[in-house]
Amino acid sequence: MGLRQPFGLYNIRTALLAFVLAPFLLVMIITAGFSLQQLEQASEERMEEEIELIARSIRRPLSYALENGHMETLRRTVTSAGDIGRVYGVYVYDENGERITAQGPSQVQVPDFKAADLASRGSEQSAFEEIDGEAVFSYFMPLSDSGGQINGLLQVTRRGSDFVQQIRAFRAQAISILAGSALLVLLFVWIGYQRAIGRHIQSMGRSMATVASGRRDHRLATQGPTELRFLSEGINRMLNSIVASEQEISTRREREYQLKHQLQQAEKLAAIGRFAAGVAHELGTPLSVADGKAQRSLRKLPEEQAQPLHDIRQQLQRMERIIRQLMDFARPVAPERREVKLHELVHSSLQQVEGERQNMQVVLESRPSDAPCPAIIADRLRLEQALINLLRNAIQATPGGLVRLSWQCSPEQAHLTVEDDGPGIDARVRHQLLEPFVTTKPVGVGTGLGLAVVNAVITEHGGRIEIGTSELGGARFDIDLPINSSEEFPHE
Repeated sequence: MGLRQPFGLYNIRTALLAFVLAPFLLVMIITAGFSLQQLEQASEERMEEEIELIARSIRRPLSYALENGHMETLRRTVTSAGDIGRVYGVYVYDENGERITAQGPSQVQVPDFKAADLASRGSEQSAFEEIDGEAVFSYFMPLSDSGGQINGLLQVTRRGSDFVQQIRAFRAQAISILAGSALLVLLFVWIGYQRAIGRHIQSMGRSMATVASGRRDHRLATQGPTELRFLSEGINRMLNSIVASEQEISTRREREYQLKHQLQQAEKLAAIGRFAAGVAHELGTPLSVADGKAQRSLRKLPEEQAQPLHDIRQQLQRMERIIRQLMDFARPVAPERREVKLHELVHSSLQQVEGERQNMQVVLESRPSDAPCPAIIADRLRLEQALINLLRNAIQATPGGLVRLSWQCSPEQAHLTVEDDGPGIDARVRHQLLEPFVTTKPVGVGTGLGLAVVNAVITEHGGRIEIGTSELGGARFDIDLPINSSEEFPHE
């Protein structure tokens, strides 16, 4: 599954641009506009001051030349002022408003009456005028003689386009700087976002896509700013909780299935047990009567004629053992629990099967625990019955072979193993062997109740039994029994 960009139009990047960068740029533009306006106004005032300074610099020479009638000096001063690049025109009027000399276009000069009026005021004046479609800035300064009497008027002009061009150039430069600064800010914010936030969010997105693809063990990397690390840790905790919940649900379902299976097995075994108890009860009395009569008949017959009755009694005894197994399986027996020393239990069981071991010429090897085993609280007779059944099965499975009984102990449980070097058990039927009437022995040899009784005894003691393959080559039965007492007994 590829990483899809899931964030749409409204994401952290656009939010950062909309709510942080855009207001910042807006404030910067407003501030720059206001500053530009102030700078334009200051620039215009500076240009006016330049004209004023030019007028003041030639005022005294012009006043002296006008007072003394030095017309040539007057013309040279006006010409030199008009040659200054920033000056559009220079005009000199007498006290009556008549033009005396000029440098520049004639249409810019003021009428006689206006010049006389401006001169009579005795103060400096400035004004913008529209002349032939062009704005012209004029600065008027009265001229006075040595006695302080006004004897003329000086007019210095400058094109309005000079103001506009300079302000336009200044404005273009300011806008370029503002635009460049905005682009740099945008670039820095973009790079900063990618390095500080964007790459971590993309990593989180890839991790979430990995989890969504089925890898529930994958977790987000806790990196980046504190808020993103906090978010990643929260998501990881949520994923851990989900996995734990799924495992708990799976465990509960498995447990429920096991309980349901156990209930079905218990119901089936109870039904079989009731049937077996009825059959054993009905067959027990006739078999006992037949065996008693056969035994009495043997006393009356000579030995050479008694063999058929011996065969009959042998089969009757076999049927009695089968009935006894049926009763053991069918009757619910309340265990008589007491402290049992494991080594005594093992030795007693070995003695019980010694005759059968010799008849089958089997080597029975025992491997005791290396450490002392604590006593267990159990029904000794029932455990002996289970262990004897396992040993008999192993002996019968390997005539002339090897059977091994070993046991180990820990503070929590006792572990016994019975194994042989016989043909073993097919893996396809292992899970069925603990059920009643299931056997791998030929017909007429086994009833299929021995392992069912073993399983019932081990279960009622809180243990478990497992069937596997021995390293000797045959079958292996492992029994785990809980230790219910901390008292330890020495191993013999």
